[in-house]
Amino acid sequence: MNELKHVFEALNSVFPNSIVKINGFTELKEHYRPKGKSGNHLKIDITSEMFDGKTLIEQHKMVHNSLQDLMQINGGFIHAVTIKTQREQK
Repeated sequence: MNELKHVFEALNSVFPNSIVKINGFTELKEHYRPKGKSGNHLKIDITSEMFDGKTLIEQHKMVHNSLQDLMQINGGFIHAVTIKTQREQK
């Protein structure tokens, strides 16, 4: 699945040396799709030391921003993302 490769590359470029897991990749049901477009819903878990000192909202914004070019609103294939973040245990 070439699309997942793009997701991993985008996340790993922003979150090097982190644990990145994609726990779900589903195509949206037809009645949820924008007219004439398909889309996918991702479930992503990331554990990173880059989240130290960041609020949960800041952590999620970091992840979302790293995927910005892949989002459907920008011409990409991702319609929605469920994000779970945690700080790396030292």
